[in-house]
Amino acid sequence: SGELMTVKLRYKLPDEEVSKLIEVPVVDDGGTFADSSDDFAFALSVASFGMLLRGSPHSENFNYDFVHELAAGSIGPDESGYRAEFLTLIDRARTIDATMPKPGDDR
Repeated sequence: SGELMTVKLRYKLPDEEVSKLIEVPVVDDGGTFADSSDDFAFALSVASFGMLLRGSPHSENFNYDFVHELAAGSIGPDESGYRAEFLTLIDRARTIDATMPKPGDDR
């Protein structure tokens, strides 16, 4: 069927007694990352940045350069300047990380 999963969200409005359930199937439509929107690619860069900051074992295949390149390439319209500011945060984190001792370093 191509269905990867079903996302289920249950919520209740403040003045209501009964909760409501939303179910949305996530389907693989065969698209590639190259076909994804700038918003999707930028969201991926933000998630990847968070994984790098917390030292996630799932971040071992990418680095700050990759995250910066991904974010810069998907900046799109940035009327508030938040996306450009994110690029600055990546650069600052990369600089700080470069000065931090790594396991096994003799610094």
